[in-house]
Amino acid sequence: MKTLPLWIAALLPLTAAAGDVHEDPKVIISAERDSEWNSYRHAYKAAAFFAHYTRSRPLIQAHMQIRPLEANTPLNGLSLHLVGEKTDVTIPVDGIGRAELPMLKQAYQDDAVLRLNRQKGNYYFSGRYSIREHADGVYDMAELRAACEQLIGAQRESGYRMRLSGKQCLGVKFVYPAGSAPEVRAQTGGPSGLLPLVDAHPFEGNSMGIYRVALYRFADWPQQGKIQTVSAPLAIGTLYD
Repeated sequence: MKTLPLWIAALLPLTAAAGDVHEDPKVIISAERDSEWNSYRHAYKAAAFFAHYTRSRPLIQAHMQIRPLEANTPLNGLSLHLVGEKTDVTIPVDGIGRAELPMLKQAYQDDAVLRLNRQKGNYYFSGRYSIREHADGVYDMAELRAACEQLIGAQRESGYRMRLSGKQCLGVKFVYPAGSAPEVRAQTGGPSGLLPLVDAHPFEGNSMGIYRVALYRFADWPQQGKIQTVSAPLAIGTLYD
């Protein structure tokens, strides 16, 4: 697909283009001059790229994600400031670094800049697929299996086919802050049981730190039933073999 180079460019650190942005007086805020930043146009193109793969996969979602360069760098308290000649928007960042990018024509025309409320050198901008959270905290087991397949399918089609070659969905991770003791319960028609808690990376790969994870392994439970989260997870990731 010809849009892939745009997506790759949107995920890469943009230090090579920093001079272009800072030469434009319309988007400079002196108090934010040394903050971590990203091109809104690149992020906009990345979001459009993601949307192509989630449109037909309703059980998953895609976000811009702020990721730490060092695993122990905190993600709490982050926010983005979208600023341009006629653009001034604050974008919240959730507890695991994800943000909903507003698709604003004016900001695109402004060649606006996304500025993180942190100094340069500790974070980078990327993208993240995850399973959609439910407001009521209840998840059908069959739906979670389907969501895992949708997510690995989106990853393969959007550029990671070789990395995921031969991989299969083994389960789902309900991700919570490190050190927490969440209660995530499986209900299968008989007595309910708690999902085991482990210390693990929240998503595939190890680009983030260690979190507390309630692990739903498909092989350990019947195919029919419900998962109930007593407290809302930070995110829901996948487990591959």
